[in-house]
Amino acid sequence: MFQKLRRASQQWATKRRNSLIGTRPSQTPNDNPPTASLLGLPPEIRNQIYTHLASTTTLTLPPVRPRKGPRPTGLLLANKQTHAEFSALLLSQANLLIWISALDFSSVIRMLRSLPPKDREALQRNPRLRISVFLSHVPSREERRAVLDWLVFRGEGEGRNGGVVFRYDVHFSVRLRPPRPASRYVNGYHMRRELLQTLIWRLEQMVYAVSGEGDINQELVRMVGDLQACADVLGDVMDDPPTG
Repeated sequence: MFQKLRRASQQWATKRRNSLIGTRPSQTPNDNPPTASLLGLPPEIRNQIYTHLASTTTLTLPPVRPRKGPRPTGLLLANKQTHAEFSALLLSQANLLIWISALDFSSVIRMLRSLPPKDREALQRNPRLRISVFLSHVPSREERRAVLDWLVFRGEGEGRNGGVVFRYDVHFSVRLRPPRPASRYVNGYHMRRELLQTLIWRLEQMVYAVSGEGDINQELVRMVGDLQACADVLGDVMDDPPTG
């Protein structure tokens, strides 16, 4: 009996499985739902996406991994078409921040020299290029010579050919070595401002070293003007320190 029940049960299960299989609709490649893709969008919409992503992206040299925000690397590496379409917009609209330590601009010089003409043209259209100088002490003679090398490079090719325009600001180190003993300063803002003013004064002395070189002087004037604006901000903070 148990054997008959077992065979009957197996036969019923087989028929049930076959009936279920027979009622399933057959699938063909044409029945698959369409998948959305970036390259499948119209060029105008792709350009809007590229523009939004580029304008909200910060690129750093040396590279710093962002803690948040869009990361364009994957899009650049997706394929040749997205790279070609996005790279120029990225270089012309992204916020590009370059960190300079010990007044050594050699990394920026190498970058500019290695740029393809297309990338250089994109950077020339970007108004958001910034060089941030790490400042911790009064610049040494070697560091001032490094600044002079940067100015000469800018005058030899960058300035005369309508080159890439940078703005300058300053980032103070945690451990400062100001011109005078720390006890002579009212507060940290006072210390930072005098250290920055010392750097500005040393840069202004370079005017005599580059006299007659209009393009070099133009870059030096821009650098001194931008750093002086940072010093003025520190002066305002000293006059009206933040509360709380």
